[in-house]
Amino acid sequence: MPPDSLLVVHLLALSVYFGSTVFVALLIEVVGAQASDAVARRHGYAEIFRVYSPLTIAVLLVVVMSGAWSLTSYKQAFGSRYLSFAISLVPKLSLAFVLIMNATYLALGVGFRLVRADQGGLPVTEAALKSTKNRLRVALWLTIVLILATAALSVGVAGTAAGLTGPTP
Repeated sequence: MPPDSLLVVHLLALSVYFGSTVFVALLIEVVGAQASDAVARRHGYAEIFRVYSPLTIAVLLVVVMSGAWSLTSYKQAFGSRYLSFAISLVPKLSLAFVLIMNATYLALGVGFRLVRADQGGLPVTEAALKSTKNRLRVALWLTIVLILATAALSVGVAGTAAGLTGPTP
């Protein structure tokens, strides 16, 4: 796949992830306000995460793979200057790692447990559901901040890449 196509796939997948995360962060507030009791609220949250969790896992896989795959074309383009470019990637990749760990916690930790508890008809208390909603809130908004921070660092990496593609001294 040409490098430009990889960038488009990478950015589209990241846009889907960002948009769905913002949507879910806002949606859990609406679902929580409309439901009459804890069981109904948990069911509403479970319905959201029944879709959100697999979607985000798939989209993040596309983001990671398209980003990793594009490194090959950068290695070819930069040649001996690739190390300078790779060093500029360290902060972005570190932040991306934290983002993926947070996304995993959100989808497989909190979201998966919520869905399984709803499917199993396990008892739920108001206090337990409030705690779950708070964890969801924190994880969702932290994810949004991490996405924005990673995107901001990407702009700096792109600037470094542009500076390195000039003629070799």
